[in-house]
Amino acid sequence: MVDQTPSAAHDLIAAKRALRHSIRASILATPLETRRLEQAACESRFLELPGFTQARVVCLYVSAFPEELETRPLVRMARSLGKIVVLPRVDRAARRLVLYVVDNLETDLASGAMGIPEPRPDRPMIEPEAVEWLLAPGLGFDDGCHRLGRGAGYYDRLLPRLSPNAPTWALCFESQWVATLPRADHDVPLHGVASASRIIERAGPS
Repeated sequence: MVDQTPSAAHDLIAAKRALRHSIRASILATPLETRRLEQAACESRFLELPGFTQARVVCLYVSAFPEELETRPLVRMARSLGKIVVLPRVDRAARRLVLYVVDNLETDLASGAMGIPEPRPDRPMIEPEAVEWLLAPGLGFDDGCHRLGRGAGYYDRLLPRLSPNAPTWALCFESQWVATLPRADHDVPLHGVASASRIIERAGPS
């Protein structure tokens, strides 16, 4: 049981904030050529992630920060395979992500929250329950397939709304792995995490 006292909650927030800073610094300190090699390896691994081949509707995201894997090639690969690709748009009033179908990265996106490219609101919307496979962003990941996001909690609210049969995965740089992440009860683990050198699939409920 996670300690839910105010002091424990404050300590957890502080631990996550410090870890975000250190992981981001570690990624950016990695030589650019190393990151390019890891990027290429992750792109190759993407199509082999469990459940992706069978899924028709896949939820991806568009990277926007220098410490992130570049995901536009993944979106294009999914589209070239005939997948229905959906991307998230932040609804700040409702504090949730809304999903929209995207056909063309050049014409279907606009700058959104924090400057992150998001689908234009006139794109077709799709309910989370219709998603058959999802790739999640994150700053850090651990061996239990938990993820450390950027602190807004949007994906922790989105993931429980997916079908229980929809695999949820992440791709990351080697420097994003940690043995164990600090986490709260509401933090939702993924089904698996993969990098250039390894792949971890969660055995059961956390």
